[in-house]
Amino acid sequence: MRRPWIFVLTTITATLLASTIPANAESVESPPAPTGGIYETLSNIQFPDELLRNPAGRSNVPHRDFGTPTSAKDKVCPFVGGIPVSLPVATLPAATTLMTPGAESGVDTHVYGELCMSRDALAESRRGNPPAVLVLVHGLSYGTWYWDFPYQPERYSTVNYLNQHGYATLNIDRIGIGRSGHPLSALATVPAQAAVVHQLIQKLKDGTIAGIRFPHTGLVGHSLGSIITYTETALYNDTEVNIGTGYSTRLNLLTAGSFAALATPAALSPVTSMQPWAIDPGYLQALPAGREVPQLYYQPNTDPGVVQKDKELANGASVGEWLTFFEGAYDGTYKHIKVPTFVINGEFDTLACGDNAIYCATDATSDAGPADLELSGQRFAAWEAPALNPGACLRAAVVPDAAHDVALHRNARQFQRLVAYFADQAMGVRGQQAADYRRSCVSTATSETASMLPELDRPLPPLTPPPPEAVITPLAETIDS
Repeated sequence: MRRPWIFVLTTITATLLASTIPANAESVESPPAPTGGIYETLSNIQFPDELLRNPAGRSNVPHRDFGTPTSAKDKVCPFVGGIPVSLPVATLPAATTLMTPGAESGVDTHVYGELCMSRDALAESRRGNPPAVLVLVHGLSYGTWYWDFPYQPERYSTVNYLNQHGYATLNIDRIGIGRSGHPLSALATVPAQAAVVHQLIQKLKDGTIAGIRFPHTGLVGHSLGSIITYTETALYNDTEVNIGTGYSTRLNLLTAGSFAALATPAALSPVTSMQPWAIDPGYLQALPAGREVPQLYYQPNTDPGVVQKDKELANGASVGEWLTFFEGAYDGTYKHIKVPTFVINGEFDTLACGDNAIYCATDATSDAGPADLELSGQRFAAWEAPALNPGACLRAAVVPDAAHDVALHRNARQFQRLVAYFADQAMGVRGQQAADYRRSCVSTATSETASMLPELDRPLPPLTPPPPEAVITPLAETIDS
């Protein structure tokens, strides 16, 4: 699938930023005379690395304090800082959703990451026995703080719970967000973000980060972060587990689009206007009012202090992400996912769960355990499974009394236990379950030609309510948990 708009947007943004290039930087070559149409002309423009890296994105202006990593008993973070990565820049003929190695050039930048685990896990890691590591990818306008919430972290920090449970976590700010690099906003597309996450996984495996080799890795995404982890998995299938949250391949596009109205150009926001990268018109900043929309929080089960902290820490987004977030669900990309995949949604998530959240309806209560919450997710799993490869062996769970920000409600512990529940079964805290689970999972899947075709009807809302019998048997019943 070609994306000439990327090059149109890159050209416009680069032109606006060109005056910020230092005098000794390589100059922009004049484009050749248009002989084959605008797209051929655009594809022949050679932007120097200095421009693509966005010289306005580097400055001495202090980063905002997002309050992470938080403190917790026996929690240690052997690495906190920038991780060098290369952001892919696809040329026009290679601008496909399923980018292949070598099909893109790269722009040097960095991802801010926090590698944390328990003190005992670090000691074992130094002895050559590291835990499995979960890479946490936040959603639109969030950051590391979504997973490691600095307000009452003893309740709301998913990172702290997973570390105490035995896992290591790599919690990141995505490219163009928070303390990570801010290259040209047009380059921060979903496929490019997925390629960056792939690089992080490889660095974890080869010991580049903190000098620890992590042979067993998993992905956990939220909302747009789930789209990125799904895309990474479809491209590379290089982890043991893929957990999506606040997500469905049948996203309500009207609701998703409405969030764009709750953002402003970063240059016009008092929060980000002093950041030099804000001059890039493709960077947006969330408005505080956007945190009060009912899609994010189920108010009867939300601490007002959480919403207030959310407003204070809100990040932005890039236009490149907005224009590519929906592709993978509809062009067949996710048919390549062959890693055990799980979805956790809130009962009242109207963004992910269909009209009036009918596919996440549940009678479960706030004291229900993970197995019961998975039973509540059967209807959603049956609705969602056709979008993925049968080898994904999709399972799902629903958290009661929660909306889109499923990790930030008063019953956050239910969500955290579900993440560990799925990770324990498909991977294990030392990776000990991965091989057996994969064999059991694949044996239950069917593989038909039709299952690999794009779901062309997925952009359409359901026309009828789900039938009561639209459920599947949880694989958990056949796996020793």
